[in-house]
Amino acid sequence: MDKIKNFFDDFTFHARVMPIMVVSLPIALMAISKGVLQGDWPKNAGLILLSLVFFTMTSKIARNLGKSYEKKMYQQLGGMPSTIALRFSDDTFDEITKKRYHKKLNLFEGIALPLNVSDETTDTDQQYISASNILRNYANSNRDKEQRVYQELKEYNFWRNLYGTKSIALVAYLLIIIREIILQSPIDIETVFLHPDPECGGLIFMVLWAVAFMWLVNKKTVTQKAFDYAKSLIEVCERIPTEA
Repeated sequence: MDKIKNFFDDFTFHARVMPIMVVSLPIALMAISKGVLQGDWPKNAGLILLSLVFFTMTSKIARNLGKSYEKKMYQQLGGMPSTIALRFSDDTFDEITKKRYHKKLNLFEGIALPLNVSDETTDTDQQYISASNILRNYANSNRDKEQRVYQELKEYNFWRNLYGTKSIALVAYLLIIIREIILQSPIDIETVFLHPDPECGGLIFMVLWAVAFMWLVNKKTVTQKAFDYAKSLIEVCERIPTEA
């Protein structure tokens, strides 16, 4: 793992490489297990090679797919999570804390955040976006001081990019499952799951992985991680200096 990390910076590894490793893991494990059981490594080397190629070639694709979903998520939510969390209509922070943060951010040039819900207008979101950018730039420039923000950012990007690859991953898993069914045909479903033999182990593993992936990698998790990051980002108001 450390040797793999040496090829990437810390953020790229967690945000782009790790999602692809998670997607590729069942393919590699299935190929290795079949190689051990069948003793025919050349026959199964193709699956291992496929997983490695998939891993090395699609880290950027994972990021692009994740960003594509991010835009849709913002539209569905009605704004960026940090923007929503700064609104008086949101309860991520209590009203007293929110006013204190708004006052702190208003000390920066060009920022004029409302101090009451009645002062919010349709144009206020642009102010919230600008304020979020100030906090983001400060947190990114001071990762050693803002470790929690950085960890939440990596966590969010990991789940966002993993969800972005969901459709492709499930199609790949389905094709492998179909391949295994054809190779082992005819198959007695009851025997496979109630009295499995080693040859059916890969098929069972892939089916279970696909179901778990479909169930666990979902929009709700990505949204929650996005708001966790937004909350930690806005809490930077407690520490950010107001004088450059």
